[in-house]
Amino acid sequence: MGFVHGEPDSGAAAGRSDRRPRAGTLALCWMTSVLAPGLLLSAPPLSDPNFERSVVLLSAHGPDGAFGWVLNGKQSMSFSELLVRAGITEAAPDLPGVVRVGGPVSVEQVWLIYPSGVLPAELEGQMQVAPGIWASASRKVLEAIANSGVPRGLITLMGYAGWAPWQLENEIKVGAWLPTDVNAEIVFDTPPAELWARAYQRVGASPMSFNTRTVGSA
Repeated sequence: MGFVHGEPDSGAAAGRSDRRPRAGTLALCWMTSVLAPGLLLSAPPLSDPNFERSVVLLSAHGPDGAFGWVLNGKQSMSFSELLVRAGITEAAPDLPGVVRVGGPVSVEQVWLIYPSGVLPAELEGQMQVAPGIWASASRKVLEAIANSGVPRGLITLMGYAGWAPWQLENEIKVGAWLPTDVNAEIVFDTPPAELWARAYQRVGASPMSFNTRTVGSA
């Protein structure tokens, strides 16, 4: 299992929100201001199984690309099994929760998404994604959860989604994604099986209003 401290692998195509746009990228500057943090709702039909009926929490978007996690991906294992596989516990503890596929990039990397205030602020390796939403890829955070119990709203993911520069913009242009805003309620209080449909209801749009021939990839 791979663990980092708040950033994707350096070799992946992922945006970093602290980078200033290069000259001549005014359109990208505008898109950066409205896309991340936010949600990406996949538009049917998609031939890529990685993103079929998916909702992506977009964390970063800029001139270097974009980075986020699929929130409602397929279940991979139980949270207890993850702790054993990661070598944090020898036997599977009696803890609730499942691990889902967060995207096709770095599928052995574990990411934790959780509400504000459920973990001690002094824990290293935490980053704020959006108001009320925090994330970590720190092993120390995972160990703290194993010792103290699964916090409310925890979403555990393996892997992430990344886009090269301008790739996401082009996919949105051809109708592969519907970008919208994000809040903690839609992320943590919606069952994964209902997230895609509810996210569309939230913005007052119908998934069938999209006709997509170009699919997203990461």
